[in-house]
Amino acid sequence: MDSTTSSDFPRPTRGWLLTLLLILLAALALRLAFVYIAPPPENAIGDSAEFDLLASNLLAGHGLSYAPPWRPSARKTPLYPWLLAQTYRIFGYGAYTPLLTLQALLDALLAAMLAWLALLAWRNQRIGLLAAGLWAIYLPGAQLAARLLADSLFTFLQLTGFLLFVMALRHPARGKRVALCGLLSGLIFGLASLTRPTSMYIPLLLALALAGWWAWRKKASGIAAFPSSRLWTAALAMLLTLTITLTPWFVRNYRAFDQVVMGSTLVGFNFFQTHYRLDQPDYWRLPGVRASTDALHQAAADAGLDLAALNEAELFDFGMRRGLEMVQQYPARFLALAGLRMAQLWFNLGFTRHPSMSTLLFAAVNLGLLLLAVWAEWMAWRRRRLLFSPERPLPWVIHVSAIAILLYYTASHALVIAAGRYIIPAIPFLVILAAGAPWRWLRLKSTLRK
Repeated sequence: MDSTTSSDFPRPTRGWLLTLLLILLAALALRLAFVYIAPPPENAIGDSAEFDLLASNLLAGHGLSYAPPWRPSARKTPLYPWLLAQTYRIFGYGAYTPLLTLQALLDALLAAMLAWLALLAWRNQRIGLLAAGLWAIYLPGAQLAARLLADSLFTFLQLTGFLLFVMALRHPARGKRVALCGLLSGLIFGLASLTRPTSMYIPLLLALALAGWWAWRKKASGIAAFPSSRLWTAALAMLLTLTITLTPWFVRNYRAFDQVVMGSTLVGFNFFQTHYRLDQPDYWRLPGVRASTDALHQAAADAGLDLAALNEAELFDFGMRRGLEMVQQYPARFLALAGLRMAQLWFNLGFTRHPSMSTLLFAAVNLGLLLLAVWAEWMAWRRRRLLFSPERPLPWVIHVSAIAILLYYTASHALVIAAGRYIIPAIPFLVILAAGAPWRWLRLKSTLRK
């Protein structure tokens, strides 16, 4: 057994695996019900219609673009429109149900990943099953898997990349396994970033979490050391393959816009959309996309810019600058909006005065998970010597990374734009923490049995 492996990480029993299988089947049945029995009506409007248009144009040979004269666009990253186009190529135009079925399957598999990650994070099999069960019955995630949106696939890829990084740290004495898992982690994070650019910076957060554990370990004495360079091999390999995977997208955007666009141009438009009305009494109301587009075009024309000569990146960069000018003039209102957006992100509240029952349920479930996670982390910190150890990177890296990712999602959306759907890809990390709420009781019960 290497120096980072401990009997505190219990091996799954046959009963545990059987229970997990039943949870997976229940999760899959719920998600397939939303695909085939109660399909969301939103699949014909909004972002779903936009993905359908992009896929159609890809099939027609116009590339990732919206309309004649078929100028390149980077409003959406390419992987999901490409997958939808291939679905149409195989099953016929408009037949997106096979892709939704795949999304339902992948989303159900997240329960197995969460079971393993929670087991490693809390060193308890029952907490692993609890995490799997929480995700299986998380209705917003199940509904999202039935939507013609990139979010569900993105969530799966993001957590897969995280799991592979954790597996790289699981047995750091095995150099080849560390390198391979690190390389695969970067590849999957790259694909996740090509689905939605939100996860582009998450590998950096994982590397920082590892650095925090390494600094703590370095201060400890009397530890049977292994070559720490093997752990950094995982982080460097992850960042290397992430960069390689994203490079073609960077190059394509540079050739299209004569500037670096690392993820999506949409951030500039979204920042303008949420801040160009800061001088209005009802500044907190989010205008529609059409109204915001018209306002952006008018602002550019008033500034003397030639709209016909501007490409998408230049126009949206102008929108970002104009939004920042408004923020500088009204900083208090910007801070108030940031607070409102946190309520919109986590609880989907703040859009209307009379939220629907589904919104209230969404808010109640997320609030419950947050309270459980805060309680669990407080108990973990009070008994940190039982859970964390300078001898091994796990479960330290899992806990610190999950907290960092949740803070990153909250801050990034609070500053730009927010809706309840945007936080769902981060919920698996919250589930890992929230599932540990009974850890103190389970740990005590296990000790008493001994």
